[in-house]
Amino acid sequence: MKNRDEDIKDKHVLLKSFKSIRQIENIIKQICSSDINDIQISVLGKVEDVNFDTNFADSWKELKSYCSNKLQLASNFGMVSNSEIGTYFIAGFLAPMFLQEINGKTIGAMSTGFYGILRGLGIDQENVSGYSKALNKGGLILIIRGNKSDIIKLKVNLQELA
Repeated sequence: MKNRDEDIKDKHVLLKSFKSIRQIENIIKQICSSDINDIQISVLGKVEDVNFDTNFADSWKELKSYCSNKLQLASNFGMVSNSEIGTYFIAGFLAPMFLQEINGKTIGAMSTGFYGILRGLGIDQENVSGYSKALNKGGLILIIRGNKSDIIKLKVNLQELA
């Protein structure tokens, strides 16, 4: 039997940026239909740049509904306004961290919030900078956390989709 410290060490994080939320939707559907069970997923995207091939990209309610129903990320959702990135949404397991308030300001809204959260997940400084730039340019970020073996499988699947 593993102790808690070993379980934490076995957790790995996979990040990938995408240009379309539909690509992320397809990947999440594949994950949900696979034999991978212990996966946590978050999605980040600039609100004004989300393209659903419809006209509701400016509606917070519609975006929340999309994340809940299509992306199956119903539990946590929020918006953050960051001076460096702009207004972006966060859905999934990381939302509470981005939305946590310190002195009346959410962590995700702080200039170092995005950076600090991703660094805390073990993402190196250069990659965090790259993901920040991708998000700022309208890309979407898919963040998946799970067991090492499951993350390795997902990396292979994502490479095949690329």
